[in-house]
Amino acid sequence: MKKATARAAVAALACAVLAVSCTAPSDGAARSGPSAPDAAASGRGSADPFETLVSRQNGLFYHPFLRTHPTSAQDQSFALRTLREAGARPTVELTAAVSDEVRSDALAVSAVWGRYWLIAFRDAGARNALTGADAEAVERLYRPGGWYEDPALGDDPAQRLSATWAALEVLDAVGRPGPDKRREATARWLASLADGDPGPEEAGAIARSLRLLGRPVPARLKALKAPPMADFGSLSPDERAQRLLDTYGYVTLAESAGIAPEVDRTAWRKALTDNAEALEYDQLYYLARVLRAGGEGGDVLRPVVRRLESSRLPDGTVGDPSSYVGTGDASLFVQLLRTLAGDGARDVRLARAVREEKETDDAPDDPVSRITRAALLRSAAGDGVPQDVRALCTDGSVVPSEVTQDEAVEWQRMVLLCAEAGAETPAPAVTGWPVRTRQQIRDAAALVDGLTLLGTEKVPAWVDTAALRRAAINPEAGTPLYEQALAALAYLRAGGKADAALLSALRSEQAAQRGCPGLSGLYRIGAGDQGCDLKTTWAVRRLDRQLDGRLLRLPDGTHAPSGSEKQG
Repeated sequence: MKKATARAAVAALACAVLAVSCTAPSDGAARSGPSAPDAAASGRGSADPFETLVSRQNGLFYHPFLRTHPTSAQDQSFALRTLREAGARPTVELTAAVSDEVRSDALAVSAVWGRYWLIAFRDAGARNALTGADAEAVERLYRPGGWYEDPALGDDPAQRLSATWAALEVLDAVGRPGPDKRREATARWLASLADGDPGPEEAGAIARSLRLLGRPVPARLKALKAPPMADFGSLSPDERAQRLLDTYGYVTLAESAGIAPEVDRTAWRKALTDNAEALEYDQLYYLARVLRAGGEGGDVLRPVVRRLESSRLPDGTVGDPSSYVGTGDASLFVQLLRTLAGDGARDVRLARAVREEKETDDAPDDPVSRITRAALLRSAAGDGVPQDVRALCTDGSVVPSEVTQDEAVEWQRMVLLCAEAGAETPAPAVTGWPVRTRQQIRDAAALVDGLTLLGTEKVPAWVDTAALRRAAINPEAGTPLYEQALAALAYLRAGGKADAALLSALRSEQAAQRGCPGLSGLYRIGAGDQGCDLKTTWAVRRLDRQLDGRLLRLPDGTHAPSGSEKQG
């Protein structure tokens, strides 16, 4: 699960009355945020194969293996509920490990609403996601006044209602309604709230909670009408967000009271149609509920279904490409791949994103991040080498000045970063080690690669080239494709021959790991990991170059396409 999304959920819980997001939508109720990738702004044209990896969160490139990871439990819950609103019957099959991960992600955000999100998994067939033990945990949060308290929300009156609604939904979902005395006390407390002057959002929560308790909805709540939509176009983003939540609250109220909701279907249909690809999962759900409850047919949700189904993973869980956060590391490998392909690495949009990220309050300022930013700005914008980066690359505490087996991989990484940033790195003192086990071979290959990056062609005599060849031709079980490719690269640079046995083994493995949905030109990590990986792809492409194009040459004599080709 993505921790950034979980942190956003905590913020949403803190600022919302009913534990729903208070982030402002933009035009048509779509949430404001970075725009979709602008190929023209990058100066690269619309055919850039990596444009699908541009993060909408910060404009940097994100690691494609995120596409094999489900999004937060909260967002998955909204996505699964939206699919059900559209008439689909999504199913989810969670292994014990994935179930634990989903539950951990949900409960880390909220003890009550986290369990509410798990209801959608249970409804989709993952019965182990929410059990009777969860009902018992929720009951322990009951308070004598009749409400439930969620530690993530606090105990002010508005949050009491939020937690109570979610708690009652959880108890209902697992068939554990709780003691009658508690239910009576909760009903009395809810009735006292209804006697006040609740707005549509709060009224919906009160009405739904009463319905879950088997109590009638008070007449004063039934009298509430749907919020008007005539002024929607003139509202600020924050006001549009609240209008959606108020309308959703009204619909929840009406249905709980057995009243046919009357909403402005035309306005909300346009809001959904114009932003089906941009809305975040919670807003997709609220809009779907408003439209379906208002009498709209399922056809209006077809674009939403296509979007959500395209993000479903094999086990039925849901990803969310719009939420993936770009990193300097992923962006650097994109630039390295562009350079290898001869496409050039100038990218005005990327350079702007790097500079904007640097100015944010939480921008990392460690040596690796600083050198990475310099490397990206050098390749994307042609910037010079900052003096502080020159100093870092000659600092033995940043780039190890003495390399043993323990430092080899980190040293290689830092040498690469400094080289891409245009900063010189001094040759290190090297202490040799045996080259027999998989780890020893990996570290030796990293050393050879780093020395090559420094322009040192001579490979230390103690590096066992036979072991490198063995790792390239017949790698140990569990060896990722990156390690195999790097071993082959080191073997060739140490004077090894690209004979038929080596080429056959390498061709077989790279062919087996090539391509992911929507990313046909990238390579999977391998060793049981199906995630597509930029670093692995870079290693394969470098190896192909070392072999003068013989590795990736297709049977018809053409060369396998590079990059992440867009899929139609």
